Amino acid sequence: MSNNRTRIPVFPLGIVLFPESRVPLHIFEERYKKLIDESLKHHSAFGINFVEEDKLHAVGCSARVVEVLERHSDGEIDIVTEGERRYEVLEFEQNGPDQISFATIRWLDDEPEERDTKLAEETIHLFNELTEIAYKGTIDPLDESLWNAENRFPSFKIAQKSGLEAPQRQALLSVTSENERLSMLHKFLTQLLPKVKEFENIQSLIRNDGYIVTWNKKPGPDDNSAAN
Repeated sequence: MSNNRTRIPVFPLGIVLFPESRVPLHIFEERYKKLIDESLKHHSAFGINFVEEDKLHAVGCSARVVEVLERHSDGEIDIVTEGERRYEVLEFEQNGPDQISFATIRWLDDEPEERDTKLAEETIHLFNELTEIAYKGTIDPLDESLWNAENRFPSFKIAQKSGLEAPQRQALLSVTSENERLSMLHKFLTQLLPKVKEFENIQSLIRNDGYIVTWNKKPGPDDNSAAN
């Protein structure tokens, strides 16, 4: 865990941002339009912290604007942000309703550990199975040889598209062990996949008017002949 401290503008939101993930945002409040304008002008980062029932969670993720999608005539703006690095808020400066909020933060890094490559391999496999069923090829599977490297964090990549609820995502963001995050995701995906497969079976029934397509199934010894 790094002891480096700094002060950054903070954008409280109802989402959890992970390092290397991209999230589109529509900016309409005056103070956040100012925040984004400053970030674009100086190519600077700002923080995104998850707010739950008016509670600001301490662990957040720094972000930068990587794309401006549209500027509206009323000053509102559509952007794409990308997560960079996690941090912990030490002191939050809640300013006026039209003023940008700031926080003194400490950068948050993982504790040193040896990667559990078997756990990573199994979790990546579960995720790829989920994407094949749920996303129908619209999301590329993770390359195990690339994401299982010591300097990569597949947990953050997997967490983006695994159907985690916001509090679960926040809990994952706060953990300072890749092995622990992978273990959490492995357990979640192991429980989720059977439900997704069952849902897919139900959807298949609906698409086929209630019939399971078995025309290409080889007849078994107990199957009746069509002539009977």
